[in-house]
Parts: sequence; structure tokens; C-alpha cells
Amino acid sequence: MNDRRPFIIFGVGALLLLLFFLFIRQGGRRFNWMETYQEDSREPYGTMVIYDLLEDYFPGEEWTKIEQPLGKGLTDTVPVGNYVFIGEAVYLDSASLSQLLRFVERGGNAFISSKTVPYDLMFEVYYQACNDHYWDDYSQQIDTFASLNVAHPDLADSLGFDFKYLYYGEVQPYDWHYIDSMYFCDEAYSMVELGAYQGTGGEAYINFAKMPLGEGNFYLHTTPLAFTNIQLLDELGLTYSEQVFSHLEDGPIYWDAYSATSERVGRRRNQAAGFGEDSRPSQGPLQYILSQPSLRWAWYLILALGLLYFLFRAKRQQRVIPVLEANTNTSLAFIATIGRLYFLQNDHRKLSLQKVRLFRNYIRERYHLTISPEEESFVPKLAARSEVAEQLLQKIVLMSKNITGSSFVSEKTMVEFHQTLDRFYKTCK
Repeated sequence: MNDRRPFIIFGVGALLLLLFFLFIRQGGRRFNWMETYQEDSREPYGTMVIYDLLEDYFPGEEWTKIEQPLGKGLTDTVPVGNYVFIGEAVYLDSASLSQLLRFVERGGNAFISSKTVPYDLMFEVYYQACNDHYWDDYSQQIDTFASLNVAHPDLADSLGFDFKYLYYGEVQPYDWHYIDSMYFCDEAYSMVELGAYQGTGGEAYINFAKMPLGEGNFYLHTTPLAFTNIQLLDELGLTYSEQVFSHLEDGPIYWDAYSATSERVGRRRNQAAGFGEDSRPSQGPLQYILSQPSLRWAWYLILALGLLYFLFRAKRQQRVIPVLEANTNTSLAFIATIGRLYFLQNDHRKLSLQKVRLFRNYIRERYHLTISPEEESFVPKLAARSEVAEQLLQKIVLMSKNITGSSFVSEKTMVEFHQTLDRFYKTCK
């Protein structure tokens, strides 16, 4: 017992010191400056204010807070209206995605303000609009300032609405997201610009757009920061939010409080093209603990005490180094699954479009080239780098253009395109 007294005294002293530091820190900090986008949060980057204001924007309309997957919370029996999501990223499994698409096709409006948008959703509503440019998520740039505005002449402000990102009350550089202008083609049913922002350089970046689907519309907004509590304390922020939501139509409001996830997870799922239906991140106790200042410091205190214990008690023994299994490439499994699905449905065009997309990604990642129908030097460049005959490459480019530009693809064409691509993959260097 006497041998342990120094360790006990040291541990108690460290505990008292950390508790004192914790209370000193809490005395000078009143707010949680993390971007939570929680509708019941009064913190700077919660969304309680806009959650309450939406009821004023749509007086007398039915209000529904969805706290379960959209496959159950937005069924075909609910009346069409306005679906609203505000957060870093939205998670949609296959059932929720199908339900949201049917909701919009029936005449509903879906407003999604996030820093990234699911690839599965964009493949359904955008991919056939501008075939020359495959979807590659929102772009971003770092700046300390953004002047947001809407495009409608009756709503636009001559000076714009200034927004800044504050952390502990100080202006900090921030990743402002936007939709690249190349996605706005001249074809029917493509995206329509509804708003943009300007940074310190004065260049305009599109951050608000509309995409029609069936009888309804998708409204994509890339700056959820504009609808947080701290931004709406300013009258300009209130005016901007009112102008944005004026694009929606009268009807019930469906606020999605279930599908939120982090931007990192959302972009990682986009890169994986939606592998797996059970990859939704758990909204567990640790995430809540880290979002609360007092609980976060208590958690750090526990970790520090545990570290001190192992530092003084651990034996100097080399642990057995585990053998790590090699990473498995699940892309082939995904391609096989999608291929079987479209083949069983006799949807030869979608399967061919998927092959076109995979071929473009392969060329971009392996040879750092982007297919452009207008660029005559593309085929010679690719032939030089891949050591594949130009005649074969010309055929692939021509068939890709015909497939993306047609509304029907026969089984014979699909098989011939597959065989042509197979010859390329087997002979390319």
C-alpha cells in the first residue's frame, strides 16, 4: 500500500488541477462554436431560429418533423409540400432516396442546404441532363468573407448580403462551397441558377440552383451556414433567408431531423459511390459528448488520467505486431451488382451509361485526361499514353457520345460497347 501512495497523491493532484483548469475555461466560454445544425440548439451554429421562422414564412401550413428514415417518414400517402434539410451533409439510403424522388415527382419541392450532396441523388436527377460533364460534387474555396445574393431581379439586393464565419467571436477563414458553372448546360431540364456569392476577389460562385423532376423541383443550396442562429441575428441574414425560401410553394413543411451526417462522411460515401446500405454513421453518445463543452473536457480528463495510469503502470514489453490484411477492392463487387440489376431490368441504356462513367473515371485517374467531344487532340494524347490504337479509341469515343446522346440503347449495342471497352482494358499500358 505504501508503494502506491505517491501514485495516488499524484493522480488526485492531477485531477484537481484539471478540474480547476476546466472550470476556469468554462467561466470564460459560454457557447459551443461547432457547426451542429440542430433544430433544438440555441448555440451559434444551431438552426433553432430558422426552424421557428419557417412556420412564419408558411403560416397556416401543416408542420412535420421527420425523425425516422424518409422511407417511413415521407410515404406516398402524405400530401405533397416542401421537404427541408439543413446540415453539413444528408444521408439517404436506397429506400429514402426512392421515397424522396417519388415525393418530388408527385409535385413536391425538396430544399437541401448542405456542403455536399449524395451522388446517388445526382445520378438520378442530373446525369441525363448534361452528359458531357459527369457530376463531381460541390467545389469549394477558402475565404474570410462571402456576399450572398439571389438571382431573381425582384428579390436581389444591390449590395448583397454579407456573411462571415466566426469562431469564438473572431472572423476565421472558411470553406465556402459552390456549384461549378460547367454543370449549367443549355439542354432542357438542366440546373437553373437561383443565387450566387462573391468572395474577396469579386468573382461570382453559384451556391443556389433548381433542378426540375417530374411535377416538382429540387432546390440545392451549398451554404447552410447562412441559416444558422448567429447569421440570423442580423436583419440582413433574415432578409436573405426569407428571399431564399420564397422560391418554395405553399404547402406542408417536412423538416428532416434524421438524415444529417458530417461532410467528411458524406464525401466519403460519394467517393465510394454508395457502397453498402448500412454505413450510416451512428449518432452515439460520444458524438454528443464531444459537442458539449463541459462533457468534452470531462472526456479529455478521463483520457488524461487513463494515460497517466498506463504511463506509470505499463510494463516495457513489445506487443505482438498484428498482421494487417490487404485492402480489398469492392469496386468490382459494386459494378457486378449494378450490372446484374440493370441487365435483369433490361435497362441497357443505364448499364451503358455506367460503363461510360467508369471509362471516363479510369482515363482521368490513370492518364490524367478528361474526355471532351470538342477537343480533337484527345484521342492522339490518349493513344500516346495508353499505347492503344487510335482506331479503337475513336470507336470508343464515338460509341460513348452516341450512348449518352440517345434515349434508347439496344442489347446488341451494349454488348458491342462492352467488348470494345474490354479490348481497351486488356491492351492499355
